[in-house]
Amino acid sequence: MQIYKGLDIGTAKATPEEMKNIKHHLIDICDITTKFSVADFKNMCYDKIDEIIKNKKNVIIVGGTGLYINSIVYDLDFNKHNVNMEYRKELENMAKEHSKEYVYDMLCKIDSKSAKDIHPNNLKRVIRAIEMANNSILKSQHMEIEKSRLLNFKHPKYDFYIYCIDYPRDLLYNRINERIDEMVNTGLIKEARKVYESNLSSDVTCMQAIGYKEFFDYFNGKESIEDAIENLKKNTRHYAKRQITWFNNKLNCKHIDGTNKLNELVNYIINDSKI
Repeated sequence: MQIYKGLDIGTAKATPEEMKNIKHHLIDICDITTKFSVADFKNMCYDKIDEIIKNKKNVIIVGGTGLYINSIVYDLDFNKHNVNMEYRKELENMAKEHSKEYVYDMLCKIDSKSAKDIHPNNLKRVIRAIEMANNSILKSQHMEIEKSRLLNFKHPKYDFYIYCIDYPRDLLYNRINERIDEMVNTGLIKEARKVYESNLSSDVTCMQAIGYKEFFDYFNGKESIEDAIENLKKNTRHYAKRQITWFNNKLNCKHIDGTNKLNELVNYIINDSKI
C-alpha cells in the first residue's frame, strides 16, 4: 500500500528522516485511483532489482505482504489462462446483490479448509479459492503442492536470503497497539477521511487497506471513534498473525530474534548472506 501517494500515516511509510539518505524504491508511484496487482508489483520489482545491481548496490526487499514477497522470490506466474472471467463476474455480482458473506459461505461449503485461511471480506481471495475448487483442485491440496515446490525452488537469476524477524507475541501486539495510537495522534483519521471522501469503488486496491476502511463506519455515523480505533488494532493484530503463518509455511526463511539490538541483527544478516 506504500505505492500510493498520500497514504503515508496509515501505511507507516518511512519519513525522509527515517530513510537517512538511503534510496527507497516503489514508494509513491501511484494515485489512489489506480488498481495495482501483485503481477504489476513483481514486474516493476524485477526492473528495480536489475537497476540496483547494475549500480553495484545490494538489494533489500522489506515488507510483510506475503504473496508479494513470494511473487518475487519464486517468480510466480500470474497468467490468466485458467480463469473463467464470466464465472468470476458472476461471483462478483453475487457479492454485490447478496453480500461478501454470501460468497464466502459458498467457499465454506466446497472448501472449508481454505475458507479458514481467508477473511470473508477479502472477496478477491474468496473468489479465487472458489475458482480453484471448481477446477477440481482444492486450494488446501494446491497449497501443499505449491509449498513443496517453492521450498525446493531456486530462482534462475537471483540468490535470495530470506529473514523473518520474530517478536514474542505479547510484545508484538503491544507494539501494534502503541503504533496505532501514535498514528491516530499524528493525523491518521484525517488521512482516512480523504480516502473515504474520494468515493472510490470498493474494488480499488487502496480501499481494502487496513488502516483506512476501519474508519468508514465511523464516518457514516454507525460507530464511535473509539470502536473504530479498537477495530483497527484488532484487524492489525489478526493481520500480523496471518503474516507469521504465511512466512512460516510459505517461505523458506531464517528466523531472527527481534529483541536483539539492531546492530546484532544487521551483523548477523551481513555475515550469513556474505554481503
